[in-house]
Amino acid sequence: MKIEILTTGDEILQGTIIDTNSAWISEKCQMLGHEVTRHVSVGDDDKEIAEAVGAASGRADCVIVSGGLGPTADDITVEAVARAFGLKLKLDEAVLAEIRDFFGRVGRQMAKTNEKQALIPEGGRPLPNKVGTAPGIRVKLGRAECFFLPGVPRELYQIFDDSVLPWLKEEATGASEARVLRCFGLPEATIGEKLSDVPLHGARLSFRVKFPEILLKLIARSESDADARHSVDAAAAAIRERLGDVVYGEGETILPEVVGHMLRDRNMTVAVAESCTGGLIASHFTDVAGSSEYFERGVVSYSNRAKQELLGVSLDTLRANGAVSREAAMAMAEGVRRLSGAAIGIATTGIAGPGGGTPEKPVGTVHMAITTAERTEAFQYSFGGDRERLKLLFAMTAIDMVRKYLINL
Repeated sequence: MKIEILTTGDEILQGTIIDTNSAWISEKCQMLGHEVTRHVSVGDDDKEIAEAVGAASGRADCVIVSGGLGPTADDITVEAVARAFGLKLKLDEAVLAEIRDFFGRVGRQMAKTNEKQALIPEGGRPLPNKVGTAPGIRVKLGRAECFFLPGVPRELYQIFDDSVLPWLKEEATGASEARVLRCFGLPEATIGEKLSDVPLHGARLSFRVKFPEILLKLIARSESDADARHSVDAAAAAIRERLGDVVYGEGETILPEVVGHMLRDRNMTVAVAESCTGGLIASHFTDVAGSSEYFERGVVSYSNRAKQELLGVSLDTLRANGAVSREAAMAMAEGVRRLSGAAIGIATTGIAGPGGGTPEKPVGTVHMAITTAERTEAFQYSFGGDRERLKLLFAMTAIDMVRKYLINL
């Protein structure tokens, strides 16, 4: 089917918020083999909304609209569309009861304005909202099947998965298979160059930057599930062979989760000493449920005094080499492993900017070290970017350093 996606809201046009709903919906639709032909955004203007929905419903087989279903005065999507198509709005008593029940469950008083969320255009039907108040609405307009969904992502995802996705699957022809390969350690251009002639076995490859990662999406369409899956399997194998350990995982599995599984499987623990990353490595590790099984501790030793008092880095090392140095990183890693008794100690020390750089050690310079009972290794990197991006890149590179060590065990 040809699908058009429309998002409403002044805040989107003004740049106050970023429209992530369209991207999320598009990915879901295309994984089923449907063609998304347009993304359109309009403000909270009844004429603009009516014109956009009217045009889309005359071209597409399906129109998916997000936003403007709330209780406030600027939530006008349903009213605008009903007026444009000459549809009466009817109060759905069952939906109103569900909204009242929602407020009762969360212990809040329902405002009178929430009643407008129970108004459904004639010929339409409500789509249950299990996590909020505004139901979705499905209604036939022109040649298109139209779905109106809340703009709040959590609510949109639930209604889409429960009430829109099953219909899209029924309307899909043939079979499709999709897979996402997650990459870390090379920029998009380099990965693209390495994969320029890789055999894809009938699958289609697309790139997406999700800093600091690169996501490779494979989609194959065929007459049967088995053929589509075979194409994606073969393409994924060819990409993995070409990129090696740059591909760290698939799907929604994130790098700290992959490293956590590797540590757990080997019955190993890790401790972290951080300077420039300020606790970000520890935060990423502990974002994963069950990380207490392998993450022993994290020490943020930002000052030279902290490096000496908490990790035992000698004053001579700091004076001779500086805090941002190979020697300091190695001493920090060894200190945190010694204190914690962890199997692996890692450390970061660098310059995240925007100030503090020198010609010898410019902003973006970072030294990392990893130590075990057998040996200590140090690595120097030089990255570009602002402070926030540099800290994230430093942290993820340190976590990936552990992954590569475990691969080579």
